[in-house]
Amino acid sequence: MIVALLAVATALPPLTLSHAWIVVPTGAPQRTVLERAGFLIAPNVNRHDGQGTASVSVEFLNGYFELIYPDPTVSVSENLKAGAEKFRLKSEWRTSGYSPIGIVFERTPATPATFPFPTWRVSGEWMGKGRFIEILTPRETPKAVSLSISPFIEAERSAGDPTVQHPNGARRLTAVRVTAPAADRLPPSSSYIASQGLMRFDIGTEWLLDLTLDDGRQRVMKDFRPELPLIVHY
Repeated sequence: MIVALLAVATALPPLTLSHAWIVVPTGAPQRTVLERAGFLIAPNVNRHDGQGTASVSVEFLNGYFELIYPDPTVSVSENLKAGAEKFRLKSEWRTSGYSPIGIVFERTPATPATFPFPTWRVSGEWMGKGRFIEILTPRETPKAVSLSISPFIEAERSAGDPTVQHPNGARRLTAVRVTAPAADRLPPSSSYIASQGLMRFDIGTEWLLDLTLDDGRQRVMKDFRPELPLIVHY
């Protein structure tokens, strides 16, 4: 029995996908292109107190997609001023050169205590006392795609949850791919994440987030460019 339990534990991935985000201008006007494609925007606006940002989200049974934006009505704490400025630059990604894309993972029982690459931590008021985001993208490469581990473990949503009843029928996040415009825009952690089969990374001509929902069962592809660097298959 002990051997069997150990075998199950070692089969667990070191991380699981939580959600993906794109940074957009204040107010997230790009939400309208998602709504026109049959995606519901969750009714609550998430305020990241201390970080100076807010977000709206498209919820799925096992994760979500988020539009994050600088919000002048949200406070910025002293220790997160640099982070708030980084989000501002990300929202201007077409001219700033910063990546607008972030991928967030959750821990599992198999998550190692340390990783074979450098990480660092960020805490904020909105996370709650004692919680932190573990950043997998080095401080020295602020223009690279943001890879991080969430301070929360999200429970799977019920199929009856109205926020996942998208008119287009999409329900579950099943694959993620990020294309970067240059190799130096992918941090060392991207190789580790790809080797674990968690997602794909490619080099191309521009930033692009590619989401697959329900394994592409409906064989529908939506390209949201130029409003968003986003393609969705469902």
